[in-house]
Amino acid sequence: DRTQSTAFTKKESGSGDKKLRSGTSTSVNLASANPQYYAATPRVMLQTLNADTANSAHINKFMQINDAFLESIGKGHFPGYLATDFKLFGQAALLYRSLTQQLVDQLSEYSKTAAPKKATVIDGKNGAGKSAELMKLASVASSSGHIVIYAHSTFPWVNSSRPYAPANEGDLYVQHELTMELLRTVLSLSKDALKKVPLGKSVALGKKSLAADKTLADLVEFGIHTPSLAHDALEHLLAIASTQTQVPVLIALDNVNTLWCNTLYRDQEDVILPANRLRLVRTFLPFFEGKAALAKGWAVGATSYIDTRFMPKDLRLKLNPPVMVPITNPDVASDPN
Repeated sequence: DRTQSTAFTKKESGSGDKKLRSGTSTSVNLASANPQYYAATPRVMLQTLNADTANSAHINKFMQINDAFLESIGKGHFPGYLATDFKLFGQAALLYRSLTQQLVDQLSEYSKTAAPKKATVIDGKNGAGKSAELMKLASVASSSGHIVIYAHSTFPWVNSSRPYAPANEGDLYVQHELTMELLRTVLSLSKDALKKVPLGKSVALGKKSLAADKTLADLVEFGIHTPSLAHDALEHLLAIASTQTQVPVLIALDNVNTLWCNTLYRDQEDVILPANRLRLVRTFLPFFEGKAALAKGWAVGATSYIDTRFMPKDLRLKLNPPVMVPITNPDVASDPN
């Protein structure tokens, strides 16, 4: 990474016949670089993955992830090791698998009929492709007009890398920055879909309120521009979006095991906080514990075994309500880790 776009050149200094030459690092213009040492990464022409191309004709073919989706989740915000894979490959492309088609078919079915009462969790060994499947599903949903609530990783929710503070009431802790970022992603992925759903009633947010004729897009924008009320905006968004049937909803959370783990955060007594004391986590828990469901749409998660600190010992019991979708990859099946 450090030498990819740089080369050593000689830089002269001094005056007259006494000139010193020293090595220094400078950026390379690949257009005029020596082709024996530098070559532009070849870009393969691929079909773009979206609602129109997500079909069985593309099974076992590589497909380019929609540029609009990549921009919406932010550059570099790719789950697992996909950022490295995309860099090596030269473009953001993934294999369209038979499991991808199954997930797309289920998404299509739940967009037209009543949503399942139980969430679905994709499970499997490291490297099996769980995160990639979830990302492809979110991309297809976004291009097909869903309200997409997608988190490429929930590790930052629990690993104490982001600010948190005690809530004004109760025993919960708030993470305004993380919640605001999630709302920003939701708006970017689903702005047109959010505009189609009116609030239906006046929504109070702190000392302000949004009129009943405002839309979910207005609600999300309010949460983005008012970080201290971002949690309120997110909870109202889920409450309204999960009960309406005008626009299908996809909730897609990676590293879903973090919802039941012990976090690296501590309370004022220096006691480790369980994840359910974080307001952001508690907002999504009901959908994965079978206590809440979408009127139209689908809640899907993917497990991650990358960081064992956030792997509850009783995860199988926690995941008992959702339907488990095992996924295997023959390339990593022989890896005991």
